[in-house]
Parts: sequence; C-alpha cells; structure tokens
Amino acid sequence: MPTQKFSSTKIEVLRELIDSQGDTVSGGRLCRALGLSRQSVWKAVRSLQEDGYRIGSIPVKGYRFQGAPDNDLDPSWIEILLSDCPWGHPVLYWEKLDSTQIPAKDLARRGALEGVVILANCQTSGRGRLGRTWISPPEGGIYFSVIIRPSVKPDQIQTLSLVSAIAVQDAILSRCGVRCQLKWPNDILWKDSKVCGILSEVSSEPGMVHYAVTGIGINANMAVKPMGLEGSATSLASIVGRKIHRGEVVASVIRQFHQWVVRMETGSGVKEIISEYASRCDTIGKMVRVVLDEGEITGRACGIDERGNLLVDAGGEMRSFSAADITHLRTIS
Repeated sequence: MPTQKFSSTKIEVLRELIDSQGDTVSGGRLCRALGLSRQSVWKAVRSLQEDGYRIGSIPVKGYRFQGAPDNDLDPSWIEILLSDCPWGHPVLYWEKLDSTQIPAKDLARRGALEGVVILANCQTSGRGRLGRTWISPPEGGIYFSVIIRPSVKPDQIQTLSLVSAIAVQDAILSRCGVRCQLKWPNDILWKDSKVCGILSEVSSEPGMVHYAVTGIGINANMAVKPMGLEGSATSLASIVGRKIHRGEVVASVIRQFHQWVVRMETGSGVKEIISEYASRCDTIGKMVRVVLDEGEITGRACGIDERGNLLVDAGGEMRSFSAADITHLRTIS
C-alpha cells in the first residue's frame, strides 16, 4: 500500500484552501463548494495535517492554508500542480519501493487508467536499461513511473522512448533553466555526464499496444556519484548550484510527457517526433561504440530512421539498431 493514502476529497479540499490565498475558509463554504459533509471536510483536513501540511483550524471561523509540507515529493502537492493536466491523477507515493516499475506494471495489467503515476522517495532494486542496477537512495533523486496507453502501432513504440527523453529535456529546461543533451535512445546528459535515465516496458500483441510503463530516474540533489553508473554522472543541483524541488520537476515532466504523447498520437505525429528528436539528439554525428550480445561495432551515428532506430555508418555499412548499449567516443583533433 502507498505510504500516503490517496483521496480525491483531500485534493479538492486542499485546492480550495490554496485558492483562498491565505484567507480563512469556513467549513460551511467548503461543504457547499465541494458537496461534502462537515465530517468529510474535517477528515480531509486532518489527513492533510498528518501529511505535513500547515493548515490552521480556527474555532467557529474555519480553516486557513499556511504552508506546504517539508516533503517535496508530497503527492497531493504534485496533483495540485497538475490540476489542468489529464495525467497525474492519482499520484501514488511510497517512501520506499523495490522499483516503481513493479506496482506500475501491476496496476496497468489490472486496467489502471493512463496517466497514473507511481512515485517513491527511494528504490531498493531500481533497474536501468539492459538490467543495470540503478542506485536510488532517499532524498537525492527522483524516481517515478507513468502508465501510458498510447494509440500507436507496436512497430512505432520505440518512439515512446524518444518522446520521454524530449519531455524530460524540456522539463529540466523549464524548471532549472538548463538545456541538457539527449543521448540515444533516452539518456539525458550534461557535458557528457548522466543526469537522467529512462526505461520503458511495453505489453503488446500484433497490431495492438496494451500499455507501456515508463520509469524515469533523475539525479536531482545528490552530491556524490549516483546511480551505480560505469561512466560519469552529475546532478541538477550541482549544475544550477541550488537544491531542486523534486515535486516541481516531477509535475513538469508529467505535463511535458502528456503533451508530447498527445502529439505523437496524431496522424503525422510519429514522423514529427522522430524529426524533432533527431534535431536535438547529441548522439547524431558522433563516433559511437555499439555493444551487442554478439560483439561491438564502432562507427558514426548519422541519423534516426522512421521507427526511431539509430543509424550507424560502420566502415561504409549502414546499420540500424533498435536497442543497444551506445557509448559516445571522444575524437582526437
């Protein structure tokens, strides 16, 4: 079960209190506005207070919002930030999980709606691409998964990896003022150091995608080498020189992700997404090492094909890769 219990009533009461801009709101007004009983309002306020919200209870007069909780991943706060976005309702929060992908896939199999978010303060068995361990300690990082039911063909699903990377890049630029680089297919870099990794897992059959679960891990505030990566890594806090409010970044990523997925689902959306991604991808034009089960290939990355695969010129032979471990090689001038 989530660490904090989800309640749509709690979200509605919180929104009313925040919208009052510091004024005291009577219990009667809340009841009329939301169609609730006084007991329901009282329970919602108590639950918010238990979550760390500073809400003053003034006898006879009512309630006043005085401040958000110290937990910058509070799910109710993230839902408020996403009030005008179809995704992020609900945000289900755990203090600790093996991996956010596990409950997200279980919920998706049981019919959960698109846009449900599974969020954790830390993961004990986080995974990256190719089964790599993703070290996910508390407080420093952002770890969440989103359930998506994309209206695309199974042979177009690789585009979802590209979309997720674009969304994270846009969110980091929006919230932190930092334009990171994209490494195919969905790593986010800052000066060749990893900031974010993304893992999408898909359930499909010929002709139909049932659901996708996209897990996103962003190194927000850790000051030491994170994630158990072989290469170098950095954090958003290290880049901008201040602590990052993780909930605001989560909300921004979800908003951007939704907008890009909607665009992907239009008639020409997949083609447009691939073109947009190719124009941003830092891998294109670089010498790369491609690690496969059967060995390694070195060549120059020269484009993205119509399915989102990476095109590599390997000694005059054009190769296409849908899934591979890619390393950017340094060139000596």
